[in-house]
Amino acid sequence: MSPELRGLAALAAQVEHYRLTFRWPERTASLLLPALFLLSVALHGLALFVFQVVYPPSVASAPPPALVTMLNPDTPQGAALLRWVEVQDPALAARAEEVTPTRLGGGGYTPSYVTAQTPLREGEPNPALFDFPAAHDLLDLSPAAPAAAEGTPRLSVATALRFSESLGARERPEPPAALHLSVKSSANLRPTVFLVGVGDRGEVRYCFLQESSGDPAIDAQGEALLGQHAFTLSETPLQWGLATFTWGAEAYAPAPPRTQDATPEPSSSASPGT
Repeated sequence: MSPELRGLAALAAQVEHYRLTFRWPERTASLLLPALFLLSVALHGLALFVFQVVYPPSVASAPPPALVTMLNPDTPQGAALLRWVEVQDPALAARAEEVTPTRLGGGGYTPSYVTAQTPLREGEPNPALFDFPAAHDLLDLSPAAPAAAEGTPRLSVATALRFSESLGARERPEPPAALHLSVKSSANLRPTVFLVGVGDRGEVRYCFLQESSGDPAIDAQGEALLGQHAFTLSETPLQWGLATFTWGAEAYAPAPPRTQDATPEPSSSASPGT
């Protein structure tokens, strides 16, 4: 054999050796699989034959056709049956008779709060305000006393300023300064009441008149005096209370001097017959 043929034979042997990863064994043809298939078909046919013999198919009869009967009211039987059905109708007994209320919508609506169920309790009438008399000296009121000279100070109560409990606790410990009033009044003055708002640093921030004295100038002067009043420090940002001025002699104008009327002296001479 030539060297070329030997090389081709060796190359063919290497290709045949590396063609498959696993080397499968060579088997001969077998008739087992076709035989099993034919046996399965025979068994299925036998089972179907047995079921046909043991459980024969039942013969089902067709349902009867639907019958429709028409009631003819022209015939005596049909008219009697229709009258019986109409009499035995349950809807006639179940249906309630409709009753329409009379004067529906004619009456007016009266709300419940119009008529008082409980008699209202009337509040007590406001107490009458007392007019305080003007500050006059008792000697001036006496007809036998000599007239007071103009400019003579009168003996009377001084003007006082009082605070409610919430603001009274914040007053300074030192005695209050005397109240100097630049405006005088000749009318009868009532106590003046202010609603005062005091800040945390002791200054008066708000002042609202609640009860007037009867003289607007005196009220304005009282508001100015409250603006100059100082309180102690507090942690409360704003504290409210009442301040009441009781006006004394400083708020009244001096009384004009009185002239003493000359009265005739009684005659000391007697008649001759007495």
